[in-house]
Amino acid sequence: MGKLDGKIALITGAGSGIGRASAVLFSREGAMVAVVDRVPAGGQETVNMIRAAHGEAIFVEADVSKAASVEQMVQTTARKYGRLDVIFNHAGIQGAIGLPTADISEEDLDLVLNTNLKGVFFGCKYAIPLMLKQGGGVVINTASILGQAAMAGGTPYCVSKAGIIQLTKQVASEYSRFNIRANCICPGLVRTPLIEPYFEVFRIDTIPIARAATPDDIARVALFLASDDSAYITGAAIAVDGGCTAEAKLLLKE
Repeated sequence: MGKLDGKIALITGAGSGIGRASAVLFSREGAMVAVVDRVPAGGQETVNMIRAAHGEAIFVEADVSKAASVEQMVQTTARKYGRLDVIFNHAGIQGAIGLPTADISEEDLDLVLNTNLKGVFFGCKYAIPLMLKQGGGVVINTASILGQAAMAGGTPYCVSKAGIIQLTKQVASEYSRFNIRANCICPGLVRTPLIEPYFEVFRIDTIPIARAATPDDIARVALFLASDDSAYITGAAIAVDGGCTAEAKLLLKE
């Protein structure tokens, strides 16, 4: 018996990386999955993986930075499956990295905030009314440990992820009494296709567990939050970072 038997889950950014790993795992645990991505090839490949393992999934193309597109993805899922038990707002982008705050253009800022922060907001906005009507549901959002600490040169990304953490707390505060739980995951360094081209610049030796996370490491936390195993957890920002935020790295003389 799976942890999500009979549940309907919608996962954005599910065409690769963490989103794909989560979609496959949710399906393996009994969920029917709406695989959402703005790139049809990746999203359909995830669906094919699920179906090859005898799971049930559909692909929905959506741009989470557009309110109408997010509303449509939620409606498409509800029309297909009749309800929505879990929404995992995972889709996000890195945006411009390396510029100090005063050098960031409005366009650079808007690109990241529209996808990362507004995309999660829209997911909540359109999923919650459906969950209220059906008597409950689960919201999971992907933030980052960089929403809890600064990274020089990463203002748009860090600000967007900090906003997701606060948005998650807002949703938990307002809707937990209606049986809607909301939590967010704050990954550290994860080896995904998005990060792979830059991977060699990261210092793995600064991670206490001494390795980067895999997409499956994050997906297993998402499964926990989606399932009844976390029935008394809401409003939490869970660091999944190999211990990075547990240890302050100081520059010591040799």
